[in-house]
Amino acid sequence: MMTLDATDKRLLLELQKDAKQSIKQLAEKVNLSITPVHERIKKMEAAGVIQNYAAVIDPKALGKKLLVYCQVTLVRHQESLFEEFEAYVLGLDEVLEASYIAGTYDFLLKLLLEDMEDYQNFAVHKISKLEIISNIKSSFVIRSIKKTSVIHCI
Repeated sequence: MMTLDATDKRLLLELQKDAKQSIKQLAEKVNLSITPVHERIKKMEAAGVIQNYAAVIDPKALGKKLLVYCQVTLVRHQESLFEEFEAYVLGLDEVLEASYIAGTYDFLLKLLLEDMEDYQNFAVHKISKLEIISNIKSSFVIRSIKKTSVIHCI
């Protein structure tokens, strides 16, 4: 694991807020010259601290208005079933996030869909067709209160 100092952490916070900032703008914000800022960013990229840069898109602009959380239980706890489910979910574009969880359910899926008809199609033709699933419980988001991808490290 890479050791981060206060300047690295400030750079990370600034990049999370706006990754399109120029190195010059970042250098001004952390009171360093351009070369050390560039070197720090490259080191954090090489170490895997910075994994990727991405555009944040408004889902509604693409017709995706329905956010759903699905709790999934498999028929039994068996390594091959977990592997089969995980491999299947990786191929589903509707799934934004999938987590193996402890508790009543085995997996938590975060889905982004167009509408209830799109959800019904997903439920009937994609997720429910897996015979290794014993139960699916879905919750529909009425309104998102907080949505961020920024990890505070300062």
